[in-house]
Amino acid sequence: MDALDIINNSIAMVEGYIENENNNSLYANVADVYLPIGPNDRDNKIDWTRVYQEVVGSLYNLSLNDRTLEQLKEEVLEITNKSRDTRELAEVINEIYFSGDEILTVTPLAYLINKEEKSNARTKTMISIMRGLTSEIINKQYDLNGCNALENHLISNIKALCISKDKNENYQGYLPFLSQLFSKDLNALAENTTYLLEEIENFVAFYVFIYLTQLTIHVCTPAHRYKKPEAKKLYFILETEPASKERHECNQFGYEYLFSKTTGLAYSIFPLLGYLNRITKKPAWEVCESEIPSLLSKVNEFNKYLSQLFGEIYLEEDTVHKALNKGMSIHKQIFDETLRSSKANSRKSRNKIVVSTFENSFSAGFITNRRGAGSYFVLKSEIIILITNLIINQTKSKKILIDDLIQGFNERGVWFDLKSKKALLKFYETVGNVEKLSDSGDAVYVKSTV
Repeated sequence: MDALDIINNSIAMVEGYIENENNNSLYANVADVYLPIGPNDRDNKIDWTRVYQEVVGSLYNLSLNDRTLEQLKEEVLEITNKSRDTRELAEVINEIYFSGDEILTVTPLAYLINKEEKSNARTKTMISIMRGLTSEIINKQYDLNGCNALENHLISNIKALCISKDKNENYQGYLPFLSQLFSKDLNALAENTTYLLEEIENFVAFYVFIYLTQLTIHVCTPAHRYKKPEAKKLYFILETEPASKERHECNQFGYEYLFSKTTGLAYSIFPLLGYLNRITKKPAWEVCESEIPSLLSKVNEFNKYLSQLFGEIYLEEDTVHKALNKGMSIHKQIFDETLRSSKANSRKSRNKIVVSTFENSFSAGFITNRRGAGSYFVLKSEIIILITNLIINQTKSKKILIDDLIQGFNERGVWFDLKSKKALLKFYETVGNVEKLSDSGDAVYVKSTV
């Protein structure tokens, strides 16, 4: 479906609702292209094993071709039994590695095992997001050996059953800068298979949170939404440091920036992406009037009918971006229930479910409540060490100046104020991965812990 088909279908749909006695209750918001959160609690459970499967498959460019755990077990044991040198190992392998989830602790290839249950809509969206984030992966030959001969035998047999996976070149995410960082960091993480197995869940959780927060800032801020995305300021504190109302940057561009019940940007992401979905499948920053000369008139036409459906009058705009901004404003008002024909306690409550899921599920590990000082975005120690190691391990010297390290956090959507920077240096000193080249402390290097 090309761009004009999308908007023409949207216009025809709204016209039909108007003809149906202005029945705006039929108008649904669909924001499932870039947002893995919906307006129904029951639909928001993500099958994270499938998400990890997508990440691992893209990393190694491998697939187990829909084999279930039982099928994989049968084939591995059959291969083992066929050889006189290994047939005595079959029973041991079955008991140790196939009796539970132990196989997931041995090799990341185990994530490629197919689960027979069908994925729900939100899991499918999250998988699509991962395809965008892994689109820059550099496929390399990684060491997949285990810790002993038995594990090596098991892993080599699993790998022999794998086939090449289609690359994700056709999947472009909303945030190209994040795709580049995700791919580089995942490649760095894969250099140590044990570390990958230990940290893949933390790694994905961090990047999903950063993806959602940066997506929200870009889409919901008019000054950003039509520019090619780059990391925007979002301030965090460390879990080990105190908080206070005087932390200006943390309060202005931290938790309240996204989740304030009165001004939080998160309350706009669902309706705004839903509006854009009626216009185009492209990110807003890629919408170009020169590609579709009639786009302005079509956006104005859609906005006019949408306004009419909710009892409002629409005045046409003279540029595509102005028309899109006005359309998004109308869509937001639909969910604020402030338009003339809005029905109370319907769309507003659905939007609250989206924000609640965003905050309490996807952001749960990155928020701390400091009582009188309020809520803040926080980085736990294990996430700090993980991101630190990934940044450092991409340098030749395997160490980095503290200021350059902080810049690496900034590039990944994590900012620190002056107090947090001092707390971060103290944290590294406690861990013991700091190297000072002078007594003055001017040249402070941080080393990897792996």
